[in-house]
Amino acid sequence: MKELVSVIIPILNPEINPTEEKLLHHCLETLASFPLIFITYEGADLSIIKEHNENIDVVHFPQKYFKSRQHLSSLLLMEDFYDRFNWSEFLLVHELNSWIVKDELYYWCKQGYDYLKAGPVYNDVISAKNNSISRFLGMNEAEKTSFANGYENNGLYLCRIERMTKALKGKNREAHQYRHTENMPNADSVFWDIEANRFWPYLRKPTDIVRNHFALNAITLDNTETRNLPFALTGISRSNIQQLPYFKTLPEAE
Repeated sequence: MKELVSVIIPILNPEINPTEEKLLHHCLETLASFPLIFITYEGADLSIIKEHNENIDVVHFPQKYFKSRQHLSSLLLMEDFYDRFNWSEFLLVHELNSWIVKDELYYWCKQGYDYLKAGPVYNDVISAKNNSISRFLGMNEAEKTSFANGYENNGLYLCRIERMTKALKGKNREAHQYRHTENMPNADSVFWDIEANRFWPYLRKPTDIVRNHFALNAITLDNTETRNLPFALTGISRSNIQQLPYFKTLPEAE
């Protein structure tokens, strides 16, 4: 019988900073009832990670996928990546820029969706967010780049493995193009949000309202929203954690 969900924690640079270490410790504590698996390259020094849990499970992939977040994008657009975890029905990919607010992972796995991720945050005037024609016919390079930038530090998503591999098979040519696009950050997020369901709905995705109950980019929070937070926050970094209203309320973040 398959596991319902496994939590995947990518480690690009084993020398994680104090903020990432804080997020790691919280993840290991909050999601301890689920299988937690680290992915990194062969030979990576995980001594800092093992200070938090000596008996960690690690799955290795070629080192080229851990040179940067952009290289990791390519791995997250490969069937082989999802096939390696086919003992589970779902994967929660949890990068160390995200924080689980409350353990609702079982609940979200049972909601009937194939892909859930916090929405993008746009920082420039070019935005295809509301341009349904562009989304359907295909974005130009400027729109894709703008869309991709909106996913900066947006490192948490829940997905159904079977549907992700089916989408990659059905969109093999497009996935190959995204894996080999050198100038697009967060290519995986653009592919799953824009390309996967273009012309044919491979993935069941939530409405924006439901998606916001799953996860929000923390930089969009204000003090009133912290009273009714989603399952998870993302977009957390060393440069902003002390300014985020939610973390100001936590004693350990002082």
